[in-house]
Amino acid sequence: MKVNELIAQLSDLPPDADVVVKGYEGGVDDVVDIHIVMIRRDVNNEWFYGKHEADNDGNIQAVLLVGPERKPD
Repeated sequence: MKVNELIAQLSDLPPDADVVVKGYEGGVDDVVDIHIVMIRRDVNNEWFYGKHEADNDGNIQAVLLVGPERKPD
């Protein structure tokens, strides 16, 4: 996704929403999609989890930048 595509998609979303990405490991990937999700903040302490949890019962609206799904070979 290019910056102009990202800006166009984000401009239609709530400006006060948090922005989050999936947690875990290294490397980088392209952003392939954007979703609105509800999250619970600061619920995970383990290093291998993201700090927050996507949860339909969460009380904070967030924009999730989504990369491609990776599957083992």
